[in-house]
Amino acid sequence: MRLNTDYFQEFLLFIWFGNFYLMPLFKKQTEADAAPNDLDEEVASAFVALGRRDQSAPVPAGLAKETLVSLMFRHAELLSQTMKKQESATLYELAVQLAGYENSALSDGKSVEDLRSLGATLMSAGRIQLAIKIYEQIIKQEPDDHDDHIRLSSLYYAEGRKEEAHGFLQSFFIEHPTSIETSDREEGSLGRILRFSGFDKTQFKMARRENGSFRYYRSGGHFMLAHLLDSSSFDVHSFVVAGDNLSKKPPTGSHDLILNTIADADTEFSSLKSLEKYLETNTKTPLINHPTRVLATTRDNNYRTLNDIEGIRFPKTRRFNTTDIAPSDLAAQMEANGFGYPLIVRETGTHTAISTALVDDRETLEAYIAAAGGDCLYAIEFIESASEQGHYSKMRFFAIDGDLYPVVHHIDEVWNVHGGNRKTFMARHDWMLEKEQRFMADPASVIGDAQYQLLQTLPDIIGLDFFGFDFTLLADGTVLIFELNPAMRHGYSHAENFPYLQPHLEAVESAFKAMVRRKIASGRQT
Repeated sequence: MRLNTDYFQEFLLFIWFGNFYLMPLFKKQTEADAAPNDLDEEVASAFVALGRRDQSAPVPAGLAKETLVSLMFRHAELLSQTMKKQESATLYELAVQLAGYENSALSDGKSVEDLRSLGATLMSAGRIQLAIKIYEQIIKQEPDDHDDHIRLSSLYYAEGRKEEAHGFLQSFFIEHPTSIETSDREEGSLGRILRFSGFDKTQFKMARRENGSFRYYRSGGHFMLAHLLDSSSFDVHSFVVAGDNLSKKPPTGSHDLILNTIADADTEFSSLKSLEKYLETNTKTPLINHPTRVLATTRDNNYRTLNDIEGIRFPKTRRFNTTDIAPSDLAAQMEANGFGYPLIVRETGTHTAISTALVDDRETLEAYIAAAGGDCLYAIEFIESASEQGHYSKMRFFAIDGDLYPVVHHIDEVWNVHGGNRKTFMARHDWMLEKEQRFMADPASVIGDAQYQLLQTLPDIIGLDFFGFDFTLLADGTVLIFELNPAMRHGYSHAENFPYLQPHLEAVESAFKAMVRRKIASGRQT
């Protein structure tokens, strides 16, 4: 095989003039590579022609392969810069396989920012093992960065190393609980916010986007601020409650607002209790969502709080411990506590129908219990709520600073109604979309004045500054509430296909922003 020297010189010039220096590869050579082959000689000649190599210098074995791998790495970097993430990651992977060494050449000589770009490319393309190598190198160079540790934890989780993923990140947060983002407003920051999140049973995971790439996200336990507040307008001091760090490494300095984003008392019980204790001696700063109030919004607590209110029904709900008990014995316990069939069961701390099942008999219930994870289950009374036409509905309000804001009115053919059906089912029925539009514009016109006025009493009863609740109406007009807590997402994805939702979702965001500004202003006046 002969190499076209003139053609190859163009590639070498491209590499050299791009300030790319040949990486030292192949520190270990096999016996077969002990002597240079013809292609090694040709590549050496090309370097001599460029004036980058002395003609009398010995030609190292493997020079051609080394140069090819270097070219592949460089081309992969260029592909990444042009947003061709999948092609870039594939080329990186091929280069590593061809080189046949531990992936040091991926990180040797690169700055942390270059490594982050490379890591993000590999992560978004789903090249988990290579991305792990990069992020492990990153945190060696910069051991205090929160985002780098979160990404590495999500990669460990994606590789199936779940306990390691959680323990690794929890240990980091215990020692490094605080991260700071300063405002980029030209006019200056609107205030200094102390934002609390927790890391008790929460995990960071990876998910595939619609375009096939991957992202990392926090799984459960919190409400997200991405579409509620423009954080860049504030100086945000984020504190992650983990272990006993809130007592040993408490936040320092003064703040205009404490914003508690911990939202699930089942998932983040320990974090909420730690924050509750911290606030006993930090009462002067305005607060959004007191942890004591969040702790009261478990499903079983909601049953005790709401079911006695005239005009409201909350399904009978009880928590059962699954540790060291046979499925048959636990099923018998549920039956002895008055739960008949069909019965809804779900693992505590889960949302969006994850782990939720409707069981029709003892055998199915025992099978569910045997397969369930975690250490607790909810048994929930199933209340039939289908209309005469066989349709089920679920409406949602956000309660923000004492006022209600409509979010959705879903209609479906199945009892466990969720938002994805709008495109697959509701879109085929104009009357369903029209009803949702009426609900969004004037909720009382759909649910009735008396029911709307009753629901407007919930913010005072619950005592939270921000939360959401899902409900429907029974045939006699009773409000059946399925769920109530702050752990509900707010975003605009559904509005992309159903634009009539946009102004109402914007109203939610505007109300949250106004609440933050009002709280900050009230604190400054005292």
